[in-house]
Amino acid sequence: MALLAGLCSLPAWAEPLLLVFESRPPYYVLNSAGELDGVVLGPIARALENAGIEFLWVERSSKRQMEDVRRNTGPVCSPGWFKKPERELFAKFSAPVYQDRPQVMVTRPDVVRAMKAKTLAGLFQEGDWSLGVKKGYSYGTYIDELRATTPPRTVETTQDMDGMVRMLLGRRFDYFISTPEELWAFQDRSGDLGDKVVSASFTDIPAGNWRYLMCSQMVDDDILIRFNRGLAARPQAPRVSN
Repeated sequence: MALLAGLCSLPAWAEPLLLVFESRPPYYVLNSAGELDGVVLGPIARALENAGIEFLWVERSSKRQMEDVRRNTGPVCSPGWFKKPERELFAKFSAPVYQDRPQVMVTRPDVVRAMKAKTLAGLFQEGDWSLGVKKGYSYGTYIDELRATTPPRTVETTQDMDGMVRMLLGRRFDYFISTPEELWAFQDRSGDLGDKVVSASFTDIPAGNWRYLMCSQMVDDDILIRFNRGLAARPQAPRVSN
């Protein structure tokens, strides 16, 4: 478990804000200098520092992050989550931090050559191909609802991006959904392995999802107000390009 502190000042009675995250380039990165960075994590860390909010970073799995927020046993936040009605029942959300590019299908060249669908809805309806999904993840309102109403054959996994690509190439499933940013980051670091997968866009996939700082109910509203002001005072996070 990695524990990092933001050295900011608050009154002595204030309890530090716990920030839980999982390394996931290019969104959440702990670089070689031991600094927190990434297109989502970087702006959040700078906004906290700019707002003078004392905080601690702890590296935890995505499942544990969600449980930490849901249990509400202390002031805890987790970066980069999508805001959904069911999550708003137990969590507070900041102003938006970063908007993804529209999601794409990641697959093998043989699947692209054989598939007929021009939309994701059509691909789900074809039923010829199996979808790999990361267990417990949301892909945004459109894709989540499409999976519920027109469920494709699905293989669930707890693997990260690298593991999902290995499963794809091992024919455990035929495609998965990703943001271009995460795919490009994988291809940049993986060499020949990244060259073995391709991506395809669909006309029905909407604009990219917004990512937020998601917090437990024990996080004081004033903390989020100050964070949002700190975020607004920083330049907008750059969009990742290939």
